[in-house]
Amino acid sequence: MKKILFLLLFTPVFAFAQSDTVSTIPFKDEPADVFTVGLGFGQDLGGIGANLTYYATNRLGFQGGLGYALAGIGYNAGVKYRFLKGETLSKRTPFFTAIYGYNAAIKIKNLSEKNKLFYGPSLGFGFDSKALGTSHTYWSFAVYYPFRSNEVTNYMDYLKKNYGVVFKSDLFPITLSISYKMIIR
Repeated sequence: MKKILFLLLFTPVFAFAQSDTVSTIPFKDEPADVFTVGLGFGQDLGGIGANLTYYATNRLGFQGGLGYALAGIGYNAGVKYRFLKGETLSKRTPFFTAIYGYNAAIKIKNLSEKNKLFYGPSLGFGFDSKALGTSHTYWSFAVYYPFRSNEVTNYMDYLKKNYGVVFKSDLFPITLSISYKMIIR
C-alpha cells in the first residue's frame, strides 16, 4: 500500500519534470550554415531529387537542384534570401527564393514520346525548421509560384486536339516543396 501511495504522490512530479525538460530543449540560435545538401520533392529539387545550397553570406545563398520530374530529368538554379535574427539560425527561419528551371511537366500515359518538361522562372517563400534535438539537420518547406509561358497551355491544347488526350485537371497555379537538409559546413 505504501508503494502505491508513493507512486501516486510522485508520478505527477516526475511527469512534470520530464515535461519541463522536453519543453525547454533549446533550439539555440546558431551561426548560419555555409553549405547544405537537401533531399525531397519540389521545383527547387528538380522534382523528386536533391538540392545543394551555398551561402555566400549568412543571408544570401545560391542553390541548384536536380531530380526526376515525372516526364524526365528536371533541374534549376537560383538564389535564396534568409530573414535571420542577427547572423544566426533560429528554430524557424523564413526565406524568399527565386529560381529558373523546370516549372511544369506533362506526362502522358501510353504516349511517352510526347512527355515534355517546361522551363521558366519561379518565385517562392517558405521557412526552414530545425529538426528536433539536432543542430545539423532541418526541414525546409516552400510554396512556389511558377511563371509558365503560353507554350505550356498551347502544348496541352495541341495534345487534346491531335491525340485526343484528356487531362484530369489543369496544372496547379502553385507548387510545394518539402526537403530534409543536412548542414555540411
